[in-house]
Amino acid sequence: MNYFDRLMYAYYRPLNNAWRAKLRAASLQAITWLSQIDPQSRKDQQTVDNIMNIAAVELGPKFAAAVSSETFAYTERSLRIGIQDVAVQLKTKISIGLYGVKDQNLANIIARQNIFWIENHFDADIAEDFRSVLNRFFSEGWTMRDLATALEKQFADLGQKSAHYWQGLAEHTALRIREFGRLSGYEKAGINYYRLVNPLDDRTSDICLALVSQNQVYPLAPALDIRDKLLDIDQGAESLESARDRIKAIAPWVSPKQIEYDAEGNPTGVSGPHTPFPPFHWKCRTKTELVLDSEIQS
Repeated sequence: MNYFDRLMYAYYRPLNNAWRAKLRAASLQAITWLSQIDPQSRKDQQTVDNIMNIAAVELGPKFAAAVSSETFAYTERSLRIGIQDVAVQLKTKISIGLYGVKDQNLANIIARQNIFWIENHFDADIAEDFRSVLNRFFSEGWTMRDLATALEKQFADLGQKSAHYWQGLAEHTALRIREFGRLSGYEKAGINYYRLVNPLDDRTSDICLALVSQNQVYPLAPALDIRDKLLDIDQGAESLESARDRIKAIAPWVSPKQIEYDAEGNPTGVSGPHTPFPPFHWKCRTKTELVLDSEIQS
């Protein structure tokens, strides 16, 4: 397991543990509130809305606040390692300088974006599942025991669904920050070009095989432009769905349908728009590697 994998799991654990604790607390609160409502009020849809609003705060802003320190620490460590990777690539040829104010600001922006994904997860992805249980409680005349049983199952399902979400968020962020760090390192060092590298083993996807086997040299400037556009996504009032749509428009992942094959079935290229730097897909292992100007000229 490499450093980024260890860092990703170190971040995933507090996310998932804190989320499960919040879910349990929200479930108990919902049962407590509903048990105190008189039978006439139980038919009032406003009651469901009130409980949903309270749950949205508990599983949104309050949950995000509970994991914010881990998020900022994780982001900064990941970015530092990404920048240090460039120093290793450069060896003694060029100095990229110390981790400075611009780097810290970049880390803070990425961390705030992660908080944005965390805080909006309940409302955007699973609130309706919770609401459906509450509505059935009213419409079907459930007893409190019925509700407790249903909520226990529902929150277990929400926990499993979200565990996948938190792992994906942690892993995707580690991969993205790794490359943001490298791109920033190239920028600091005055590097103008990079290429893609991959272990090229039996785990390599056709997507990455097609891209890496081309041995293409990419200009850094367009990648920095896309990086900056991605970093601007969570600024201002924006919904999670809107942010996701913007990401897909700015830096879409490569779909299997975009892969081009030769007559022997070997992946040879990728058609259509896609992000010019990793990750190109889920669990992508491709990395960027700097290319010196002298290599281009020779």
